[in-house]
Amino acid sequence: DARAVWRARPLRRPAPPAASATPRLAARRMPASGGDARPGAAAAEWPASAQELAFVRRLGHGYFGEVWECTPACCEAEGGAGGPRYAVKKVPLSLIQQHNHTEQMEREIDILRSLKHPHIVQLFFDFRDSDHVYLGMEFAAGGGMFDLLSRSGKFSLELSAQYFYEVCDALEYIHGLPDKVIHRDIKPENILLDAEGHAKLADFGWSNSMDSGSFRATFCGTPDYLAPEMIRGEGHNESLDMWEMGVLLYEMIIGKSPFGANSQGATCLNILKGELKFPSSVDPDAKDLIAKLCRLRPEERLSAKEAKEHAFVTRFLGRPTEAIGGACGAGPGFAGCVNAAGFGAEEPPACRPSVEARHLRRENELLAGELAAVVQAKSVAEETLRRLTAEQDASQREFEEERRLRVATEARFRDLKDQEEQQVRDLQ
Repeated sequence: DARAVWRARPLRRPAPPAASATPRLAARRMPASGGDARPGAAAAEWPASAQELAFVRRLGHGYFGEVWECTPACCEAEGGAGGPRYAVKKVPLSLIQQHNHTEQMEREIDILRSLKHPHIVQLFFDFRDSDHVYLGMEFAAGGGMFDLLSRSGKFSLELSAQYFYEVCDALEYIHGLPDKVIHRDIKPENILLDAEGHAKLADFGWSNSMDSGSFRATFCGTPDYLAPEMIRGEGHNESLDMWEMGVLLYEMIIGKSPFGANSQGATCLNILKGELKFPSSVDPDAKDLIAKLCRLRPEERLSAKEAKEHAFVTRFLGRPTEAIGGACGAGPGFAGCVNAAGFGAEEPPACRPSVEARHLRRENELLAGELAAVVQAKSVAEETLRRLTAEQDASQREFEEERRLRVATEARFRDLKDQEEQQVRDLQ
């Protein structure tokens, strides 16, 4: 049976590691027991180079690198059974430097290393060589929420409540740290699932640590999830994450983007209007929660703690929820996950792109990015060739000029020698 009982996990807030913790590039400890890497497992040395890892299969890729399932090379040499598994993010240094993302990459590493929470993907180790930066993270055996949502169309209310609670649990933790952290890019693409089907917040590349009461004014994030204060350039605090949670919940239970349109400009206009449209049969508690999160005024939005205590979430605490093996994949669990959301055959407003449409758009953007990289590389190569050709032409002209001067000098020398010989003959 692929079903499991979901019970809300107690919030754990261990103190962040001290600043004097193990240096980033030094060897660290890793679990020696089999299965996925877990905090607190029996210790051995963390991998400190790519040669100490066996790259089993590529889990995903984007313009800024790849994510691989890896095991320690020593375990692979012994047959691969029983070794811990990691998700290793492999980012080319050339791309980081080319796009001036060194600070962003360092920020992601620093933030991930300081966070310890059951619903946040943990960073176990990191190192770099002459070509890449490697981040060894907790392996999420359940895959990504985005792929699951793309296959299913939408989730049941129970499953949506579970994922919503678990991500809010992670947000309550990072928003409550002494050095407050805002994620700034919450979306299905950045939420992973463990082997038991529980959510793990990932990808802190856009995150910022911030002092209490301060605001950030950096424009970033996915257009469909942008909050109005980001579009207006007014700066933001942790309430930005709660706007994104409202958008996430809408997509999970309805399967459409609440503000998405055919262009980024139209999407931004919908966001600035706060234009939320719901199917007539939408669950009233879900509608109320989304509306209280997607408020145009940041100070009016629910906090993570308040969102966890909303009636939509508390209705399903302890209710049966499909485990990842049968939640929304092909099989008996699929129909229940999709159709239990309470919409029947009614479709939400057609003007809002579906998650699958956003999946296709993301693939097109990745291809466009890779094509742009190829075109840029071709342009650089052509420029280099033009420069080398110009240098060769200049060298050839210098050589020809030197040869002309040498020929002229030799001719002048012969003339002088002939004149000298003639004068000698005349004297004789």
